[in-house]
Formats: sequence, structure tokens, C-alpha cells
Amino acid sequence: MWFAQHTQSFPPFPCTVPPRAKRRSAAPTTDQPGSGLATLTQDLWQAAVSLRGAIEPPDYKRYVLPIIFLRFLSLRFEKRREELRRLIAEPKSEYYTTNAEAAARILEDADEYRSAGAFVVPPKASWEYLVANARNPEIKRIVDDALELLETTYPDKLRGLLPRIYGGSNMEAEHLAGLISLFSREVFRQDHGGEDLLGRIYEYFIGEFASSEGKRGGEYFTPASIVKTLVAMLEPERGVVYDPCCGSGGMFVQSDLFTKHSHQLSFAGQEYKEFTYRLCRMNLFIHGLDGNVKLGSSYDNDQHATLKADYILANPPFNDGAKGENGWGAQRIAPDDPRLVVDGERLPLAAKNANSMWMLHFLHHLKEGGSAGFVMATGELSTSEIARLAVRKALVEGGYVDCVVQLTGQLFANTQIPCALWFLSKSRKGGNGFRNREGEILFIDGKKLGALMPGSRKQKQLTDEEIERIAAVYREFRRTGAPEAAPGFCRVASLDEVRGHGYALTPGRYVGNIGTDDDEVPFEDRFPELLATLDEQLRESERLSSLIRECLATVMPDD
Repeated sequence: MWFAQHTQSFPPFPCTVPPRAKRRSAAPTTDQPGSGLATLTQDLWQAAVSLRGAIEPPDYKRYVLPIIFLRFLSLRFEKRREELRRLIAEPKSEYYTTNAEAAARILEDADEYRSAGAFVVPPKASWEYLVANARNPEIKRIVDDALELLETTYPDKLRGLLPRIYGGSNMEAEHLAGLISLFSREVFRQDHGGEDLLGRIYEYFIGEFASSEGKRGGEYFTPASIVKTLVAMLEPERGVVYDPCCGSGGMFVQSDLFTKHSHQLSFAGQEYKEFTYRLCRMNLFIHGLDGNVKLGSSYDNDQHATLKADYILANPPFNDGAKGENGWGAQRIAPDDPRLVVDGERLPLAAKNANSMWMLHFLHHLKEGGSAGFVMATGELSTSEIARLAVRKALVEGGYVDCVVQLTGQLFANTQIPCALWFLSKSRKGGNGFRNREGEILFIDGKKLGALMPGSRKQKQLTDEEIERIAAVYREFRRTGAPEAAPGFCRVASLDEVRGHGYALTPGRYVGNIGTDDDEVPFEDRFPELLATLDEQLRESERLSSLIRECLATVMPDD
């Protein structure tokens, strides 16, 4: 009924909506299947896909998402303008005036819009202008001009965010007109109880694009249930949230939702890929967030070198460098890089796997009293590769590892490999509402949690109840006391136990599910890690052989 009430006005341009195919929903939304909002977002997605034309699927997001952003900017401007008009006419309002010139000054005051998270949109960049010119054969140039006009009008906020992309593309003008028509529906002007409808749709589209791209999609999008689990466990309330591989910014958006938009959090991030960097900035804009997001590689171009964060949330690329001949670029890390030092010990880096580099990066940027939660490939829990084991051992012995959660496979659209959530903390001695947890590590085995997403035969998600089950155990561990062991699910282990297992952090070893972990990892995902381990061991063998020969040479009797 909701959908029918809000979509009576169909677009004036051709916009063929194909019958909805059987599909899975990867959208980062908690909307229940069949609900009005879920139906609307799915229909919009199907309609947008039908307008792709000759654009390659991985490139289509580059043309759709900026259109949503333009619609957002105009809509926010129009709503603020209407609000100001109402305040000017309201006798009890501080804006009240019957003077026409004074009213006009208020309506044209850019600060009145910026204070409400809106921009004064120039007439030739307005949605109304684009709709009026949608049938113009020059619509691609007109949209490019609108993007450029916004950038030049607001260089401090929008510079580099809205490049001219349509004129040089092979997108049909008719299809661009169809997208403009699609997002002109009256439903976007309706009041949805405070819901940011375009924000929800933008986020939904990012998830759908990521799912359709397979592995490439995983570079900028983390499945919603994993993000929600990390945030629910870390409980960010106030301070700085940092994500050095922020993708489309999902960690920031979910953290803001967790605090119910309290504005007690600030956000800092870094992203390596330029388009994804723009994707993140637009996502923050649409959700009313003002993040300090930088472009560049966090490995060797740390743009937040002096930052110490209260919370770190991240999903770095799994096993980066494992498949390439030259690894991930460890040779570009300076020997005196302070991130490599933990408690006075300089740690080695694995040449063909960046996992431990990311963990050292997180720890370095965590302030005293802060906590980090991040996603890692499961193999990092028990790898015996020398450099990576050295880092894991240092984190355990330094008392930074607070909790490890192993999750089931199939949570990602691009791989069936299971993943683990690591939680490092610099508040393990207690204080600020936390208890002393020195010498303890909480292990949670969530491999049996999760169910197939509606309409999907291969991708799973965690339910809200499962997320809360995991988060509640961690909450008790941090704030109240060691939770009672639940065989097969959770248990607190001592540091001596972890030492006894050679610093392996696989939860199954501690909660009672030994011997099943490797079997659940597809061989194609394990092979690069096995190859890297063999390569490392062969190099170590050659080093030891040379050392033995040198030693033997010193004890040989003289002729």
C-alpha cells in the first residue's frame, strides 16, 4: 500500500522496468522483504539496470551514483528553502518578517543552508533544470556543466568530487534522461518519518553494484551484517572513528546510526582508489556526515600519520600481495617506520602478505584507551609464516588482543572464504567503564551462525539476533566479568593457554571445535597463503644453510 501511494506519478521518459528476476538482495538495509521501502529500492534498482545500455556493468556505478548525488543536493536545498519560508511566515519564529527584502535576504543567505547541511544550488545545476532539459540532445553536456558548476561554486567541499564524465562516455542520452526521470519520482519529496530516503537508496545501490561486480565489489563494500557486528561490539559513542581503507564509508555511516546521529563522533579515513574515494565522500554527504577522508595508500603514504583514534573500524583487503610476484610493496616501507615498532620491538614484515602490516598500522593509530575492530582472513589466526607469526605473538604478549570472533564462510559476495573479526584494545587495564582484562582473551566461534540471504543460494548474512548474541558476550567480557563458557560458542582463555597453542588464535581451539577450520577454507583461497609460507620457509632454509656452512668452515682443521 505504501508503495502504491507514493509512486502514482510515472516518469515522462521511456523507462522500461523488466519483470523482477529472481535475485538476492545484498543491500545494506534492515528493511524487511516485501516492505514498502524494500520494494521501492528494489524497483528503482531494476529500473536503473534496464537503462545501462552499452555501459560495462563494473562502470555503470560511475554514472548512476552521481545522478543520485545531484538529486540529493537539489532536494536538500529545496527542503531547506521551504523550511526557511515557513519560518519567515511564522510569527513566533526568530526568522519572522513581513519585509519582502529581508525575507529575500534570508532565502538567499548561503550560511542558512550550510548550517542545515545544504547548499544553495545554482539554477543551472538544479534538478528542476536537468528535468526541463532531459530531452535535449545535449543533456550529457548539460549534466557535465552542472557538475562543474557545483564544484566551482563550492571548491572547499566539492572539489574533485564531481568530474565531467557523461560527455565522453558511451552512455546514450536517452538512458541518461531515463535516470533523471527515475529519480524525479514524487516519492522523493514525501516525508518518510525523518528517514533519509536517498541515503538509504544510495547505500542500497552501492551494495547492489558491489555484489554484481564480484571480487572488485569487495574492494569498496563490506557486507552490512559484518559492519553491524563490528560496530555493535565496539560501541563507538564519542571521539574519532578511523578507517584507513574506508572504501565507500560504510563503517562511518553505521557508526553514526549506532549513536542515533548524536554528532558525538568525527570521522577520518583514507582510500587508495580515486573513484572509491569519491564514492565515500558522496556517501558521507548524503548521510549528513563531514569526514576527513584522504586519497592515497595507507601503506606508504599515510595521510593521517599523527592521528590517534578512539575507534578503528576497517576491512582491509584479504591477503594483499599473496598472488602477485612482487607482493604488496613491503620494500617501500621505510626501515624506521614507527608503525613497525611494538613495545620497543621492531617487527618484520611479510613480503607477500600485507595482513600484519595492516594490524601494525591499526595499533599505531590507536590512542590510549581506544579499541580497534577489523576483518581479517581466517588464515591470519594460525599462520606459521615467520614474519606474520612474529607480529601475532607481539600483539598477544603485548596484551593488545582483546577478542577474536570467527565467522562462517559465504558472508561475502565475492568469496566463500570464512573471515575473522579481531579486536585490539589499549583499555585492557580497565577504566572508563571497562574492567581489567589483562591476561585474558575472549574467543567466540560464530561459524554456525548466519543463514542464506532471501533469494540467494550462496551468500549468507547474520541476523540482528545473532549480531546481538555476539555483541552481548563481548559487552559482558569488557564491562562486567568473564562470561560463562558456552562449549562450541565462546570461552575466555588465559595467556598461558594461548602460548601453549603456539599463539594460534583460532577460536575452535579454545571453545571446543578443533580441527574443522582449514577444511572450511576453499583450496583456491588457501593456496596463495600456502605458497607464501613455502616461499618464506625456503628462504629461511637457504639462510640457515649458509649460516651452517660458515660455522662449519670455522671448525675445520687446518691442513
